[in-house]
Amino acid sequence: MTAKIELTQGNQQARTGTFKKLLWVTPLAMLVTSIANLILYFLVGTLFPAVTAWPGASPAQIIGANIVYLFVGAVVLAIINRISSQPARHFRIVATIGLVLSMFLPVSAWMGYGAAGIAAPNAITAITLGLMHVVSYAISVPMFIRLVLGK
Repeated sequence: MTAKIELTQGNQQARTGTFKKLLWVTPLAMLVTSIANLILYFLVGTLFPAVTAWPGASPAQIIGANIVYLFVGAVVLAIINRISSQPARHFRIVATIGLVLSMFLPVSAWMGYGAAGIAAPNAITAITLGLMHVVSYAISVPMFIRLVLGK
């Protein structure tokens, strides 16, 4: 009986430490992914000016989207860490599903189902937007798993 109580207390302390790590890793992931996506945006924009000319994506919107998506990701990680016996594995699965679902936004905008009053982007712009989602995933998921969960 005492072994089970000690195990539960140790697990609770580890989860509290995980929450504290999440408080500094989340802004770091937001910063790193925003910088990487802005570099990608401007790099592709120099090769294909239509990317930066499209009014549906600006640097402020890219930064804002990174902040919102990674905040949601941090909340999801906190919930998964609280209820899962294998939080790293389950978070990677949920994040991958989130990445696939997030691809519907640039694809639907490219097909003309974007925000009202904004023209549909060309294919290069839609591909660039999709690549930004992949870049955010490729940077933030390993950061969350390694720095927060220690796996």
